[in-house]
Amino acid sequence: MNKSIEIHEIVEKDLKDSVLIVGFPSVGLIGTIVSNFLINTLKLEQIGIIDSPNFPAISIIKNGEPHNPLRLYSGKQFCNDGTCNRVVVCVSEFTPPPEMIKELVSSLTNWAIKKGCQKIISAEGFSSPPKEKGDNNDVYGITSTIGARPWIEDAKVKPFTFGTVGGTTAAFLNEGKILDFNVLGLLAEVSEDVPDARAAADVIKAIDELLLAIELDPKPLLKEAKNLEQEVQNVREQAPPEVSSSISRYIG
Repeated sequence: MNKSIEIHEIVEKDLKDSVLIVGFPSVGLIGTIVSNFLINTLKLEQIGIIDSPNFPAISIIKNGEPHNPLRLYSGKQFCNDGTCNRVVVCVSEFTPPPEMIKELVSSLTNWAIKKGCQKIISAEGFSSPPKEKGDNNDVYGITSTIGARPWIEDAKVKPFTFGTVGGTTAAFLNEGKILDFNVLGLLAEVSEDVPDARAAADVIKAIDELLLAIELDPKPLLKEAKNLEQEVQNVREQAPPEVSSSISRYIG
């Protein structure tokens, strides 16, 4: 475990065979929206925080309660037709300093392996030119291992075959490849760099295809898209200036 990154477990849970889903701010704030949707929909409880002396000194206030900007959540195991799923969600309300991304990802990956998680899904957005009228934005998938590639088809997303991936998803993919650990990056096309709950809903549909024991309905997210987009944007705008940092971009 890297010394400058500390993972504090508030609640001890058996996370064996869980799926760790990570969401960091990126284009369209896809990861943050997806993570918050999963936390609220599945009624997950906070089980830990991730902290570092190098993180900005901010607190996210929700319903009058302060929250660390980088948190871990989990909940009960869901079972259906002999298949069981438990998720762990890592949500971040700020973009980590670029120089800390590799160390943070390494710490999270090693923690997930230690806790017995079976795979990691990283959700992000990437800038894409506006589509023709009537055309929908796509979600692409890329995996850290050859053995995990069937997940791309299972998730009903397009394979990302050529290009450059940046940010936390890139770091998770590289770390997974080094450790021979299964990581799936889900990259959603976003036409404008504004909170995009609709693109996040497409990512949730893909996750729903992979978690057979859990039913995720993105319709409520679409219904509340404007409110959620505004809420996430407000958190971002109210953060101190030192929290602002470059947004991860994708090419390809």
